[in-house]
Amino acid sequence: MSFRLAVSSLAFALCVAGLSGCGKKEAADAAADASQSAPAGGKTDSKNANVGKGSRPTMVSVTMTQLANVPLSLEAQGNVIALDDVEVRPQKNGSVKDIHFKEGDEVKRGQLLFTLDERDDVANVKRLEANVAGTQAAAHAAQRDLERSQDLAARNFVSPAALDAARDKLDAANAALAQNKAATDQARVSLSYTYVRAPFDGRAGLMSVRVGSLVTSSATSIAMVKITRMNPIGVTFSLPERDLTTLLAGQRQGPVKVRVDLDAEHSLRGEVIFIDSSVDRTSGTIAVKAKLQNDERRVWPGQYVTVKIVVGEIKDAVVLPSQAVINGPSGRLVYVVKDDHSVAAQPVELLRIVNEKAVLKGIDANVKVVLEGGQNLRPGAKVQEAKGNDRGEGKSGESRGGEGKGRGKSGDRSGPKASPANGAKASAQ
Repeated sequence: MSFRLAVSSLAFALCVAGLSGCGKKEAADAAADASQSAPAGGKTDSKNANVGKGSRPTMVSVTMTQLANVPLSLEAQGNVIALDDVEVRPQKNGSVKDIHFKEGDEVKRGQLLFTLDERDDVANVKRLEANVAGTQAAAHAAQRDLERSQDLAARNFVSPAALDAARDKLDAANAALAQNKAATDQARVSLSYTYVRAPFDGRAGLMSVRVGSLVTSSATSIAMVKITRMNPIGVTFSLPERDLTTLLAGQRQGPVKVRVDLDAEHSLRGEVIFIDSSVDRTSGTIAVKAKLQNDERRVWPGQYVTVKIVVGEIKDAVVLPSQAVINGPSGRLVYVVKDDHSVAAQPVELLRIVNEKAVLKGIDANVKVVLEGGQNLRPGAKVQEAKGNDRGEGKSGESRGGEGKGRGKSGDRSGPKASPANGAKASAQ
């Protein structure tokens, strides 16, 4: 009885052990089967979506590099100035007798502005004119005496000494006449100072004197009025020293044209008339002055305006939409799309941006590059070109992510637009 009980217990223990081993083997086999049957295109980390065998291509929009003649222009903030302005002061002391214009009038060169009290000067001129008449008569008498003496000397009726005396008398009379004429001219100049005239065409500002005001010729005295030339007018601005070579190259080809846009309909045009002879060491800029035609008086001295300087044209430049250029860790680059739909990073040099077009160096024309979606790419990644949408979009360089036809549920949006780096600021003409 005891022997049978022991055998039964041993058989039960062996059975339990066998069942436990079978369960562990089945669990291991199930785990192996699940690992082998996992789908190759399952969800992966978005950062590694293009890495590894069997990853889904990234949807991107593409464009082609092109050759174009790009207008080369620079842009700067400028300050409008008057090319000519003068504070009118008298050239002699006196009191204001008459005023012949109003504040704010447009005056012409030589126009009479003020008349000072001229009575003393008029009297002085008349006195000197009388002196001129007297000395002129004396000179005529001396001339006649000399002629008579010469006639008598020819017949030996007068001595040579008498003839020399007649010549000396005539010379003294002529000298006195010349002296009186010079004094008269000086008096007339002084008289002209009582008439204050405009030195050039311009606009009259505020008057600081009135009829009866006493004015002086001192440089420290208050100006009677300020005259400002309004047309042509000037504008000063500064350019970075890196643009100096471009500016000088444009100047060698002819006058450098400038334009100031006031609004959508009005602009002023002119040309550069002055480039400073040295670069400011503190700011790294160079001062430039331009002359503008201001026939309709649309700008006034003191205004701030945006100046566009047209310095020439870049011929046969390689251009791309600026969003195709990416800032990489080692500089700017674009992603070139190869025939096998993989991408390669191409380093480029951004020369400037014109009308949202990047002018590049380091890449040829007619090369297919990624326009949108390049921020999430890595060299060697596979890409798929986005198709056009129902609104007719999807041309080369114009397709947008998220609107293509026949896309999967995931990966149907292109990456964010590439932000063009801060290159030399430029704008098209």
